[in-house]
Amino acid sequence: MTDKYQAKDVASPDNNSSINVVENSVNQILTNILDPNITPFQNNPEILNITERQKLETSITSLSTNPEKASPFQTAKLEFILGLNEYNNDNIEAALAHFQKSLPVWEDSTKILPGEVITQQINSQRESLGVVVFYIGLCYNRIGDLSDKSDKTEANKDWQQAQINIQKCLDIFTQVDRQELVAKFISKKGAVLKKLEAWSNLYQLAQNALDLHLTYGTEEQIAEDYGFLAEAAMHESKWAHASQLAELALAIQDQSVVDPLEISQNQNSYTSILAESQNSLHQWQTTVKQLEKARRETNPHHDPHSYISILKALRKLYFEQDQYINAARIKEEQLKIEHQYGLRAFVGINQLQPQQHSEKEVIIAPEIEASGRLEDVNNLVARIKSDDHKLIVIYGASGVGKSSLLNAGLIPALLEEETKHNQVILPILLRVYTDWIRNPDSTTWNLEYVLSTLQKSNDGHNLKVLILDQFEELFSVCPKTEQRLPLYQFLFDCLNLSSVKVILSIQVDYLHYLLEYDRLTNLEAVINYEILSKETLYYVDDFSPNQAEMIIQSLNETTKLELESNLIDEIVKDLSCEVGTVRPIELQVVGRQLEVEAVTSLEKYYKLGDNPHLTLTINFLDEAIKDCGFLNERIAILVLYLLTNESGTRPLKTRAELGSDLLTEANKLDLVLDVLVAEGLVLLLPELPENRYQLAHDYLIPLVRKQEGEKLIAELELERDIAQRKLLSEKPHNLIDKAISSVFRWMRID
Repeated sequence: MTDKYQAKDVASPDNNSSINVVENSVNQILTNILDPNITPFQNNPEILNITERQKLETSITSLSTNPEKASPFQTAKLEFILGLNEYNNDNIEAALAHFQKSLPVWEDSTKILPGEVITQQINSQRESLGVVVFYIGLCYNRIGDLSDKSDKTEANKDWQQAQINIQKCLDIFTQVDRQELVAKFISKKGAVLKKLEAWSNLYQLAQNALDLHLTYGTEEQIAEDYGFLAEAAMHESKWAHASQLAELALAIQDQSVVDPLEISQNQNSYTSILAESQNSLHQWQTTVKQLEKARRETNPHHDPHSYISILKALRKLYFEQDQYINAARIKEEQLKIEHQYGLRAFVGINQLQPQQHSEKEVIIAPEIEASGRLEDVNNLVARIKSDDHKLIVIYGASGVGKSSLLNAGLIPALLEEETKHNQVILPILLRVYTDWIRNPDSTTWNLEYVLSTLQKSNDGHNLKVLILDQFEELFSVCPKTEQRLPLYQFLFDCLNLSSVKVILSIQVDYLHYLLEYDRLTNLEAVINYEILSKETLYYVDDFSPNQAEMIIQSLNETTKLELESNLIDEIVKDLSCEVGTVRPIELQVVGRQLEVEAVTSLEKYYKLGDNPHLTLTINFLDEAIKDCGFLNERIAILVLYLLTNESGTRPLKTRAELGSDLLTEANKLDLVLDVLVAEGLVLLLPELPENRYQLAHDYLIPLVRKQEGEKLIAELELERDIAQRKLLSEKPHNLIDKAISSVFRWMRID
């Protein structure tokens, strides 16, 4: 500890003067180096005046000839200042030797014995230790610069050692709670990471540095942070981001320059990055335009493989430029096309789609027939063609496949049917439950207009089947009875028309709401049955293990999945182990991940862990989270978590509510929501006065709550408390006002 050394700091009278000069000079230099307001770092001649330097030189000579007269701590200070002198003269090997001789004593001075209390004096010594470690890092950095340029291996070793020492310095300043010092020293590590070409690490460091410099730094430091971000983005081929970041760096640097003729090395670097990134961005944009043109001109029916290849290339390009929303939409289109043309077996969380038989003809999806649900389709078609059934209510649990049954089974079947009166059957799928509230325009539908159109065409030439899928959404987005009443009345009037029938698809938990519909409109008088009678209701259940096995085997043959038969048996066993049946949505999700991860054998399946099918479902969710971009994964997990609750339900939340819960992360919210909606994990429910969001399926709730969302929420709460305390104590920034700071934060390219 310091005291034991200071107790020995006694020298002969003729040596006292030299020791005092050295100690005073060291203290003066350390004070300068540890002053967060003095940037950039200064050399000894800039810190000490000529008289002080002359006295120091004489004292160093005196002590060097009588080293035994100084205590270990005084010797360490002498070695430190000798190291600075050699470093300033670019004698780096000699400087490093002096610093390394000085280091052990500084380290020992900061050790805490059991039971000792950390004092301000110890923290002060730790700060000095941080400076010594920092200069050792600078020496290794310079040695790497001076090494043989033809052999980068040796240079990299030195630069690695440099960044280790500089990071140790930053850790020391963090331990003593001197974030303003971290802000002053952190950029040196960025310069080393550039030489190591550690672009991902540089990007993360620059993000952290930017947060610090917006509070403690200068405009030059902020410009340098954006320069680091730009260079890292450029070397990861993110040209659009690199261009924007380089422009920011130049703009901030220009703002800070007092002399217009002064052009810094950094400015030249930012200009170079800007030029290169814009040139590459132009090439990237040209490539994207060419692919988008090819996409428009390629008919997926005539050449599905070429069309899918275009989509794959576009998705990669968009994702690399952090255009995650475009990438997600392309991904979902690719998935839909691949399934539509029999090139993909499983669709994951999305609805099944009918298969494309010819350019103008669609047929029932093979999963419908393989699962035995073709019988359900035939039963529903028979009801529709019967004069006895005006209203059909298809019900079942969330994720049981009601929407897939309608989209991939019933609708294509109806398009091939005629009634016994030779009427053409026209299925009309609806899933809009609020737009009639708005003023009608070209983008909305109006109940009176639709009803009038149906009344005019009520001539018996065709049978219109209105299909309202996911009808439970009505009760979520219209929580008040008076909001629902216009749709109730519209459907009642439609059922009064001889050429119209209605199908409602609804979750079993919402069936009781139909009693309200019946009571408010006297519906029984129109449909001739009680609303919840067996003549009206049609139940859709989970798959039996046998049905699930038949589906997988059928897809295995038609899409060449090449799954081993014993693997199929094990998957079905795992999926049905809890309740004896297989949830269709879980079968699709697990199947999709088997396909994505190329798990075709039982051996590979077992390598996934003790619970392989659960691992696959979690991997599926992780894939969607990663599609939001690496820097947005945390916010994606939080959004999904906030769309669940402890009671196991899926609350509806507005964007404003999510933004309030997410605190400082809200700036990324729109991007994440758009990606999750595009990929089908989150539903966007149009509503007045503001749209609301909901997790897509109950099935996702336990998966989402395994993603450590609760821990991240706790971290956000802690961050908010820290930010509030900091705001109360923070002084106004003397170079960048709060408005500019907020703009910089908003413009950060994440």
